[in-house]
Parts: sequence; structure tokens; C-alpha cells
Amino acid sequence: MNQIVETFRHSQNNLISALDGHDSDAIFQASKELSRAVSRLGSLEAADIEKYLRPLMSEVDELMQASIYRLRFLRDHSSSRLQLLSGWQANHADTYSNSARSR
Repeated sequence: MNQIVETFRHSQNNLISALDGHDSDAIFQASKELSRAVSRLGSLEAADIEKYLRPLMSEVDELMQASIYRLRFLRDHSSSRLQLLSGWQANHADTYSNSARSR
């Protein structure tokens, strides 16, 4: 059981590192790894988790929150960059339409 929790913690750390590096391939790989770890962790019953593992589970919860914050930041950052690249200004996007060409 300790190995399952440790694997989950390790996969969370890998995801955070990939998110911090803004490496889409590493994020994808870390997400797959985390998915497998979640499946194994989900097979455990709460009553089966030994008391000495509870602090580790709290640490894993904090890592999950850190991942969520990083994902939100990355999503917002990507959205802002996409808007800038598309010429979005004052609720109007410059596109390849006729109205954009006349400017």
C-alpha cells in the first residue's frame, strides 16, 4: 500500500515539474503516469490506509492543489497568448475577413 501512495506522490511531482517547464510532451506523459497511479490509488479503501500513511496523503493532496493552480495559470496564459496572436482587441478579433482587411 505504501508503494501505491508513493507512486502517486511521485507522479504528482512529475506533473508539477512538467507544468513548471511548460513542456507539453512532458505534461502529456506525466498526466498518463498520474492517471495510472490514480487508478491504483482508487482501488484502496479509506479504512485500509494505515495511519502512518495519512500525513503522506495530506502531502499528496497539497501537490494536487499545486497542480490545479499551475494548470489554471497555464490555461489562462495560453488563452491570453492566443488572443494576442489572433489580434483580439476590445471585444473584436482581427481575422481574415473583409472587415479586417480594410483597416
